[in-house]
Amino acid sequence: MDEFFQLYNSQWGLVWPNEAVLVNPSAFLRYINQPIGELASRSHGNGSNHRNVNKRMIEFLKKTSTGMRVETTIETERERSHKHMISERMRREKHNQCYLALHKLLPLGTKSDKSSILHMAAKNIEELQKKKEELERRNSELAAEKAIEKAQIKLKVAYPASGIDYMLEVLYCLKNTGSRTKTIQSNFSQHEYSALLEIETKIRAADVEKAVQRTLFEVEKKFQSQFLENEG
Repeated sequence: MDEFFQLYNSQWGLVWPNEAVLVNPSAFLRYINQPIGELASRSHGNGSNHRNVNKRMIEFLKKTSTGMRVETTIETERERSHKHMISERMRREKHNQCYLALHKLLPLGTKSDKSSILHMAAKNIEELQKKKEELERRNSELAAEKAIEKAQIKLKVAYPASGIDYMLEVLYCLKNTGSRTKTIQSNFSQHEYSALLEIETKIRAADVEKAVQRTLFEVEKKFQSQFLENEG
């Protein structure tokens, strides 16, 4: 039996009660002295804590990201609202400047409120439109007057049968050509009938004179024909 205990003691390192036992002064056990089960248990616990920390970190980052997006959206809305306010203010200032510039063009005594400015401006525009139409009409008349040619036509007929008949036929001819007679100076005798006419015409004066001479020739021919018939 003694030999068995001695052998068992030498093989397994058993310690008898009467021997002194060393006490580990540290609260932690050396890694090599920890049982496998205890190591597995602690390792499992640390892994769970690690996953919890990661989960919390992810949730924290999500909240932070969401908060940053919300703050960014709010900041964007504020910036947009500020730009809109500045743009609206500039638009109003521009309109006010336009009203002031228009007010300076209106007659003295015009009120400075927008309604009065618009009313007076509309009234002035109507008056200016009427003046424009009047000036255009006057310009047309001046252009027509400028286009009218003034001329003098001299008439001579030897041994006229009737000076009055000649003159009446000439006046009819001038009317048909659209000419207007200004003055007539005529002399009538048994030997000659002469006349000086001042006319205004829209066609060439030379063409009017040719028409008058042709009329005189036809009148003279008519009188000669009547004279021959009376003689026969």
